[in-house]
Amino acid sequence: MQEPNKPDIVTREGFAAAAAPLERLLLTAGYGVLRDWDAAADAVQSALLKAWRGRRSVKDPAKFKAWLVKIVVNESRDIVRRGFAAELKETAAEQPSDPDVKIDVRRAVDGLSDRYRLPVMLFYYEDMTVADIAAALKLPRGTVISLLHRGREQLKKELEDYGR
Repeated sequence: MQEPNKPDIVTREGFAAAAAPLERLLLTAGYGVLRDWDAAADAVQSALLKAWRGRRSVKDPAKFKAWLVKIVVNESRDIVRRGFAAELKETAAEQPSDPDVKIDVRRAVDGLSDRYRLPVMLFYYEDMTVADIAAALKLPRGTVISLLHRGREQLKKELEDYGR
């Protein structure tokens, strides 16, 4: 039985209604792996097609978001395995110093190693819970907490000039 106010993801309309509000989150998840917005959009499109085909396998509609993020992350990782590598437009040394903290924070997050970048982006940019991140990335909850802690430590070191 379908909960009231929850779309039935088995129907075309219900799937679209459930997936549409997650577009930004899915793009962020793809970008977290690929570091390229266009490639992330391709990964999301491919993931949505796979999700549509596998929509009947979702047992708990409350876990639809984490399930869909997991598909996007896996699709993004497949793209990387197939040989895609985003080239940074310029190195950190070539980038002009920018007084806008938001841009510098984004660059610092982009500079995190793959292991820390995606959990940090999902937690801080997309407001996902530790439990949802753990489910989406197939990691234990404690591992996600540890990755977030270490990612924050790296960001503190990278952005220490702002504390002065």
